[in-house]
Amino acid sequence: RRLLLAAVAPGIGLSRVIRAVGGWPLHAWKPQIAGGLWGAALQAMYLAALVLVICAASLQQWCIVGLVVYLGFATFLGLLRTTVRNAFRIQHGDLITDLVCGIFAPMFTIAQLEDQVAREGKTGAE
Repeated sequence: RRLLLAAVAPGIGLSRVIRAVGGWPLHAWKPQIAGGLWGAALQAMYLAALVLVICAASLQQWCIVGLVVYLGFATFLGLLRTTVRNAFRIQHGDLITDLVCGIFAPMFTIAQLEDQVAREGKTGAE
């Protein structure tokens, strides 16, 4: 179920993870607002990338723009994975691995992050 939700609406799961883990801009001020804003921004990037790649049917340059936006989304996802690993003191992995997971397996990465937060609860943000 989390995997399907991550494929359709990744912003929902990412919002939950950012609220629980912290370490992102605006989180120290209001965790709920920060999670919502970052979740909405990442969801918008994901959908914009999808729409722009579809628009490549009319003009090839839209595909390039869509892929660049997607790489931005995936980079933020990789950075969030790094934040989660640091918050839970997970020793295995590094930033490059996190970025690769964000680029090539974003739905599985989001499901993994949600599972980690659900199992361990709140962490270093407390």
